[in-house]
Amino acid sequence: MDPIGNAAATSDGRVHADPVRALRWWLALYLASAACVAVQRTAFATENNFLIFRAAFTHVSAGQDLYAAYPSLHADFFKYSPTFALLFAPFALLPLVPGYLLWAVVCAMAVFAGIVRALPPRQAIVALALAWLPVVGDLQRAQSNALCAGLMILAWGGFERGHTWRPAMAIATATLVKLFPVVMLTVAVFRPRRIRSGVIFAAILLVFAALPLLVTPPATLAMQYRSWHAILRRDAAPVAQLGTGGGAVYAGIMGQLRLWWGVHWPNWPVQLAGALVLFAPLVVRRSEFGSLQFRCLVLASILVFCVLFNHKAESPSFSIAMIGMAIWFAVSERAWWRTALMAASFVVVNLMSTDLMPRAWYHGWYVPHLVKTIPLIPVWVVMQLELAGLIPNGLASHPAERDHLRAVPAEPDAPQPTQ
Repeated sequence: MDPIGNAAATSDGRVHADPVRALRWWLALYLASAACVAVQRTAFATENNFLIFRAAFTHVSAGQDLYAAYPSLHADFFKYSPTFALLFAPFALLPLVPGYLLWAVVCAMAVFAGIVRALPPRQAIVALALAWLPVVGDLQRAQSNALCAGLMILAWGGFERGHTWRPAMAIATATLVKLFPVVMLTVAVFRPRRIRSGVIFAAILLVFAALPLLVTPPATLAMQYRSWHAILRRDAAPVAQLGTGGGAVYAGIMGQLRLWWGVHWPNWPVQLAGALVLFAPLVVRRSEFGSLQFRCLVLASILVFCVLFNHKAESPSFSIAMIGMAIWFAVSERAWWRTALMAASFVVVNLMSTDLMPRAWYHGWYVPHLVKTIPLIPVWVVMQLELAGLIPNGLASHPAERDHLRAVPAEPDAPQPTQ
């Protein structure tokens, strides 16, 4: 069912157009927000991240080192793939304001389209409402987190509808923006045609990785990938100082361990332990993967995991986790403690990082103590306990939503699943 084009039907056959109308209003709000942010971050201020992305396209086209410092053009370094630099062409070739506007619209629409395709209308409204402020915050920094989250959700929706090419393309695109979206391949492992999905993903990834050959020779592209690997290795090293700004402000749960317990392990043991906790319910309760409710929880957990165990988690990165929490809350049975967890996360992660918090508190307490990460921990633990069957998570209360969550039929053009 297309939530934008069709009304929602109840179990007694009556049709309610209100959810569809509300979704159209949310679509208008997301588009209007993208337009407002584009004007705000170009006409009234200059967003450094957007300058980095624009310059990256120029550098990859000219064969210059993407990962070198260019202080005359922007602060900080470009850290995404050469393919991302090339694909940023439509936004870089436009003047500043239209380019930013197009980028903001693409990122916002990725989230909107992903959520309305993944959830029935009433639940989509709840998720879109809770995700709106995190998405706007990401757009204000011209970041790609909303785009990655949207592509991951769209990939999940593609798997739900029996596709292989579309989700593989979405995951490959997101992976070449930021590496962590590759974890969405986990969803394919427990589905039919898993080998085919993996082969298609690998093929698309290789083709996308070679796309810069359209504008640069092979030797130069090889140099770009070596330089990208070097800057990623440098970023993977444990950070001695936290809460001082920059890409390592929060550093996920690894930052919490270093701040509160003085742990200076490498990042990978903690990330490996987190991955084992993430995947354990999928292996132990593999039979539950036939439940769409279970799969919705897997999607939400993966989105939170990508931030909680990200050693380079910046403030805008938390939009991915909040989108995951929004989906979790939207599909879960209402309980006071779930509402409390969601409300606390929304206040601490979203509102406290705005101008509503006095700047002295923000710089003197909120950032140095990595407060933004704290609400993610109990929510993700609850998600994992629900996936493990230790905490019940019933379907949402509305009859039409329960029917939708029991099964999402394959689209007419989707091939029939086979092993």
